[in-house]
Amino acid sequence: MTGSIRRNDPCPCGSGRRYKECHGSLAAGRADGFAAILERALASHRRGAIDEAARGYAQVLALVPGHAVATHYLGMVAWQRGDVVAAEEALRASIAADDSVADFHNNLGLLLRDTGRADEAVAAFRRALTADPAWAEAFNNLALALEDLGRCDEAREAYAGAIGRAPAFAAAHQNLARVLLTQGEFAAGWHHYRWRLLAQGLATTPPGMSESSLAGVQAGRRIALMSEQGIGDVLFFLRFAPMLARRGVVLAFRGDTRLHPMLARTGLFQGGLGAPGAGAPGFEPAFVGDLPLLLGADDSAALPPPLPLAPAPGPSPGFMDAVAPGFKALAWRGGVQSTGPARTRLKEIAPEALGSALRGRAGPWVSIQRHPRPEERERLEEALGAPVADWSAANEDLEAMLHVLAAAAALVGVSNANTHLRAGLGGPSTVLVPFPPEWRWGMAGERSPWFPGARVVRQRPDGEWDLAALAT
Repeated sequence: MTGSIRRNDPCPCGSGRRYKECHGSLAAGRADGFAAILERALASHRRGAIDEAARGYAQVLALVPGHAVATHYLGMVAWQRGDVVAAEEALRASIAADDSVADFHNNLGLLLRDTGRADEAVAAFRRALTADPAWAEAFNNLALALEDLGRCDEAREAYAGAIGRAPAFAAAHQNLARVLLTQGEFAAGWHHYRWRLLAQGLATTPPGMSESSLAGVQAGRRIALMSEQGIGDVLFFLRFAPMLARRGVVLAFRGDTRLHPMLARTGLFQGGLGAPGAGAPGFEPAFVGDLPLLLGADDSAALPPPLPLAPAPGPSPGFMDAVAPGFKALAWRGGVQSTGPARTRLKEIAPEALGSALRGRAGPWVSIQRHPRPEERERLEEALGAPVADWSAANEDLEAMLHVLAAAAALVGVSNANTHLRAGLGGPSTVLVPFPPEWRWGMAGERSPWFPGARVVRQRPDGEWDLAALAT
């Protein structure tokens, strides 16, 4: 639905300010007829109709060449279409036309960060805050860019700036938690981590000032552990379930049904297993990600080990007969690549780099890379100087993957769900940790207190990898 934006409506640029105080002020008072066109274009952009929005911005530019707002948001359209070169050119042109608009600098910073130029992004976000020192979102974006550079102390300060200006800013709390946990400050980190539920749409209200502790929980209490995030994260937090079971708590689980067979074999869930969102009458609900806070997990020297797992009894999948025992499993990518302003994290190492670092080590080798791209395995083989079997299909069946990982002599790869499966099964692993690292791997060192059985190989801030350890 199209229509004019009211002066007191939130500005469609996402600044959090009223339209009349943001881009409406730029369009006000003109008599040349373009203001209504611009309002409709912004409204179209806000509801995702980018082609319609682009036509409107072009109309404005035909009437007012070089118009700052139309130029800027036409650049945002280009970014959403995947043309970052044209997007950056337009964003910079809009700033040249009017450098007083905080949103212009903020969006340029987002693009610079998304294209791997975090140092330039920091400068852009600081200019946004010069234009609008009260803008909490710009503080949050500045902190994210500082995190990308490994400047954790400065990132903490910026997140605190965001929260100070918007105390219920859930994403800033969640992000601050990540930095605190990365630095091993667990007590403070788990406190802010509660806000992830609101940030991710799993809750509709902010967390309470206090949470009931499970540290002194009594036998007979009935708790349903509720799934959240991905399979790997669920397995990570379920390491706390044995602590509750040992205290006589009756546990149920509500989450991804692919996990049910392996969880049933743990013997921990006497209250039963159910699908996400299924009811659990008579049980207190608790999100798995809240278990560290509720159980007081604030000592890095006393963290619980990964949840013990075992493959299903019986023969291994038939495809495993084609490779000799003692094979080593490889994976080089995790996460997903995004386009446009909505950014997600992709963790990867080039297959050639991985193969070169492992060249000369004894195989046999198998790939368990999920959804490998064309010719990636062949490039890995060439660099490795040895054949690599393709077992990527095992990712579609967690029970099959458990058999693969239980039989593997070693796992070498980036952190993903298979890392958590392997941790529960035991056996040597080498985890390739991109920079900046996920919080569970910490900022430095060859070991993580969360994964004592895994050796950590880290990417350096310059993007290169310290791969010499893979040759030993």
